[in-house]
Amino acid sequence: MHSDGFVSQARETIIHFPLAHRRHLVRFAACRLDQLNGQAATDFWKTLCSRLKTELFDTGQTYEDVRREILAFQAEVHRELLLLYEPHGCERSLAAT
Repeated sequence: MHSDGFVSQARETIIHFPLAHRRHLVRFAACRLDQLNGQAATDFWKTLCSRLKTELFDTGQTYEDVRREILAFQAEVHRELLLLYEPHGCERSLAAT
């Protein structure tokens, strides 16, 4: 996975873009979870969160920061899943990607 951050020219540091604001990633995860059931859905979610956790730790974030990021991302994915079941939700979600 690549990082959705940018390099600050003044400080030469990476500024992290929060997971919950990565709309494409949130929509991808929600749509994928909607397609999966049971253990396959669990495996997908665990693998995705593990990769994201590693990415966040690699940027030097603390355990608490990583935990907050993952929980906020989880909440956004859940919200997106709910939107998929509103009238025309999946069409709107896919059109926005």
